[in-house]
Amino acid sequence: MIKKYFNLVLHSHLPYVKKAGRWPFGEEWFFEAMLETYIPLSMVFYRLVNKGIDFKLTLGVTPVLAEQMLDPYMIYETEKYIETKIESAYKDLEKYNKENRKETEVIRFYINYLNEIFEFFKNKISMDVLGFWRKLQDEGYLDIITSSATHAYLPLLKKKSSIYAQLYVGKEVYMRNMKKEPKGIWLPECAYKPGIEKFLEELGIRYFFVDTHTILGGEPLSYPDLNVKREKQDKNIYKPYLVSGSNVAVFGRDSRTGMQVWSAEWGYPGDGVYREFHKRSETSGLQYWRITDKRKDLGEKDVYDPQIAKGRVYEHAEHFVRVLEDEIKSDGIITAMYDTELFGHWWFEGVWFLERIFELLNESKKVKSINSVLALEKCPPDERIELPESSWGRGGKHEVWLNDETVMLWEKIYEIEEENEKFIDKVKITQLNLWKEKVIRQACREKLLLESSDWPFLITTGQAKEYGYKRFEEHYSNYKTLLNYFDLKEVSVKEFEYLKKLENKDSLFSFIDYNIFERR
Repeated sequence: MIKKYFNLVLHSHLPYVKKAGRWPFGEEWFFEAMLETYIPLSMVFYRLVNKGIDFKLTLGVTPVLAEQMLDPYMIYETEKYIETKIESAYKDLEKYNKENRKETEVIRFYINYLNEIFEFFKNKISMDVLGFWRKLQDEGYLDIITSSATHAYLPLLKKKSSIYAQLYVGKEVYMRNMKKEPKGIWLPECAYKPGIEKFLEELGIRYFFVDTHTILGGEPLSYPDLNVKREKQDKNIYKPYLVSGSNVAVFGRDSRTGMQVWSAEWGYPGDGVYREFHKRSETSGLQYWRITDKRKDLGEKDVYDPQIAKGRVYEHAEHFVRVLEDEIKSDGIITAMYDTELFGHWWFEGVWFLERIFELLNESKKVKSINSVLALEKCPPDERIELPESSWGRGGKHEVWLNDETVMLWEKIYEIEEENEKFIDKVKITQLNLWKEKVIRQACREKLLLESSDWPFLITTGQAKEYGYKRFEEHYSNYKTLLNYFDLKEVSVKEFEYLKKLENKDSLFSFIDYNIFERR
């Protein structure tokens, strides 16, 4: 009898980038994620279903990502982006052929691979990734979960009205797209503070996830060298708990499976036969080389061989399933949590890895795949736990999002939080016309976008520091301007055009209702 279950949790998220720049920062992030992760992952699901493999997993989709996946402009531009990549690969083939370069074989592989993705996207799922995922949830394979509206870092928000609005919009987007209420949620960055479970219970959400150290104490998994630790707790990471006095359950991240995939030192993605992410063709931006040796400069990388890489994927998948079967001794739910974009984008072979894991789990006599909602049925929580304030970021708390470089952002967020409650108070006693209603709705969107955890993250990590500052300041300025527009006696063409531009650009959450932002 199976007593051990593998609950793969994939967290899919991108910041809102519609009409907010292209290369190197902006819309290209969405196009790349669609081409390299979301569509190939959908192809894996499609193949598994056709093979008759009864796979299960938990798939998080943030509301801000879902809105972009359904935006006609973003999908049209994604289609154009993939077409351009295919054309660029053909040009690379012609160029490298003339130069008699060894890369020609891998370019041919890419051309076939990209054409398969494009054909699947257009003809198999009608360019509707989210709709395909919903179908798989309806059929019992996926347990799709939501998140806060714009991936706001909830523990650092001061006002209850802000936390509630972020979570309410997260639920509303899910219900409109999935045609049912969400059972689970991904708290952005696995960031928790006591009391958040009360909001979740009020909204009917049954479970969420935290990092290993939040359950067990000790050092944070991802950054043990920072010497930040709590006293060890006598808890079990392989079972869900009820949080505090609520009926909301929490799952903890398994450290063994986490390190096996995430670790830069000995995790699978660092193997020398896998594709090198950082070296790209100057003309197409495609990657034709392998990691080779981490100590080698990019100019010393060998040509990538997809067949050898796929063979190594099979070895690593078999090792991973052995870890699940034998190295992890406890029965119960093994919850492995990763960013979805790791698979296919950062780790090119990662989607093949997932496919092979589910094939092997289908054959295993010791462990089977499961999703979170089924896990609660198999292993209902029978014990309560008090959780500390925590995250899965550096140091296990808030350092990545609140530090010397980002403190100014939070001061402005708190200013807007205070202003917004006063604004909503005024709105409720004001006679509204069409102009004022449109201004209110857009101001609410700008507030949600301002609170995105992506802006401080991009600043702290240095991935796109200036872009992070720029985006934050844009939403801050937009909000302040709209507050002034609310009190206008007469509206000029300039003001009308400004609002129209914002409605066209920051066009997410069309259903937004200002009442959810009132003080609590």
